[in-house]
Amino acid sequence: MKLLDKIAVISGAGKGIGKATAELFLKEGAKVVLTSRNSSELEMIRENRNDRKSDIITIAGDISKEETVNRIINETIDKFGRIDILVNNAGFGVFDNLVDSKLDDFDAMFNTNVRALYMLTKGFLPHMIKEQSGTIINIASIAGKQGFATGSIYCATKHAVMGLSRALMLEVRKHNIRVAAICPGSVATEFFRTESQTVLGSSRESVLSAEDIAETILLAASLPGNAMISELEVRPTNPKK
Repeated sequence: MKLLDKIAVISGAGKGIGKATAELFLKEGAKVVLTSRNSSELEMIRENRNDRKSDIITIAGDISKEETVNRIINETIDKFGRIDILVNNAGFGVFDNLVDSKLDDFDAMFNTNVRALYMLTKGFLPHMIKEQSGTIINIASIAGKQGFATGSIYCATKHAVMGLSRALMLEVRKHNIRVAAICPGSVATEFFRTESQTVLGSSRESVLSAEDIAETILLAASLPGNAMISELEVRPTNPKK
């Protein structure tokens, strides 16, 4: 097992990439703290791993709120005494031409995609520094490295994630803490949905799956301690219409 007895916190774990990562980490022996807005989705993961219930904490709440983040940090440390891996996966997008965009959508995306990541990372860092080890994996996007029409706000949030990740890596590597930014291309998840004005440009069968990205996250988390992936783009091999 690649993550035997490692303590991992995964945000946005109720569905998609977060859920696939939670399931893979449990398979690889990790103990996990899973967060999402939807408690029933989290409980379903626990029920499906009845043999590992004592190794799973589920916390439902709005991760952009400081009280939710504090609860995640406190319950993790109270239960397990440390954190080894933080996967900042929670995020969403709403797309429109900037001239037609809404301030509420701007605030919501930055609060979840950037502010929550900042708060969770800042809150767990003292515990990683104390242990002189840890891995922080931030799920960015190809949109964090390039722009596209109707994605100005979403791209801005993911560029912020990339900037934070690059600077943080240089700050904390002296403590043996690794920081990785994973940049997926198109992934067949609920990210693409009508209410977000998002359309998947290729067939779902030809793009990446949530499990593909989970495997990439596992790679970043399970490398030997003296090796680090700092940035990694993951694209579909042959996307088709």
